Amino acid sequence: MVQTLLGRPFFSLRKYLYKKIVMKKFILMLLLVLTSFNVVDAQVQYYRTTQFAMKQMDVYGRWTNWSPWESSNILIEMDLNSDIITIYSQMRQVYKIVEYVGNYTDASGGKQAEYRFIDQDFDKGVLRLRLERNNNAQIYIEFGNIIWVYNVLRVE
Repeated sequence: MVQTLLGRPFFSLRKYLYKKIVMKKFILMLLLVLTSFNVVDAQVQYYRTTQFAMKQMDVYGRWTNWSPWESSNILIEMDLNSDIITIYSQMRQVYKIVEYVGNYTDASGGKQAEYRFIDQDFDKGVLRLRLERNNNAQIYIEFGNIIWVYNVLRVE
């Protein structure tokens, strides 16, 4: 007989809690890298965008090329206590991290961490945090039909 806790098998709950702890630790580690190894002194961190680009799926199901980079100056808040990332653009974007997918090094040598999220409209997507070899940081927001990317700097 499988032990249960709150209606879930105990081993499943333990796995869920373990993943949540690992995800928080990884987000914290990535933020340390993004801030060039500065000491993280708060669970809420702020970033400012410098540029923005996007691409979308056309009517034939093919991705368009990336749009030209546009200047931007948008505040991004990363709340590690509640696993929420908020982008304060003209239309506020709120992303609740629900799963840590993994981290990897891409073909150009950039380090990436990938997360699944649910936004304020209950749409699902993927958020990628990327640190290039030259220490430029980017945040990618991906849905099934559109992707946008922000170049970001840490606000002290």
